[in-house]
Amino acid sequence: MTPLKRRRLLFSKAKLKAVSRTSALLSGFAMVAMVEVSLDDHKNSKSSVSNPLLIVYSIVTCLLVGVHLLALMISTCILPQLEADIIVGNEESSHETMHVYIELAWILSTGLGIFLFLVEIALVCWVKFFFVTRPAAIATTIVIIPIIIIFCVFSLHFYRRLVSFKLSRHQDELKEIEHSLTIGKLASNNIC
Repeated sequence: MTPLKRRRLLFSKAKLKAVSRTSALLSGFAMVAMVEVSLDDHKNSKSSVSNPLLIVYSIVTCLLVGVHLLALMISTCILPQLEADIIVGNEESSHETMHVYIELAWILSTGLGIFLFLVEIALVCWVKFFFVTRPAAIATTIVIIPIIIIFCVFSLHFYRRLVSFKLSRHQDELKEIEHSLTIGKLASNNIC
């Protein structure tokens, strides 16, 4: 296996391991938050604000758990094959054919999943404190909005830099291949 293919295989494995840990942890936290939240205040209240709040909370919770479990399933299905390919040193590794799924799991877990988790934190505070003390819910929102903005800016900046790096690396590889072909062509012309 070439060093480049081995590096890509190990990088894919590392991504899937990170997806497994992150998705299991965050979906577990979301499930615990959903089970532990007390809705007694909402049952006794006739406020019309509570119903839309609970609807949004339940939708975000379902999306959060669903996104992380999908990423976890992809990781769980592909990771054993990658580990076997590393042990065997298989030249035709499955990580190249499964690259789209690996990237999908990575984006779902670290991008969309963490974003939804941050939104979930704010919603849990609103559901928990809406009737007890609204200033606590407002304070949560004031704190979480800058964090969500920083998360989005960092994510966009990181992925932009990553794409730029990959593009630069691929251009270098193409130049190297072109250089090898040119030398090969010159050598074959000199032989003739």
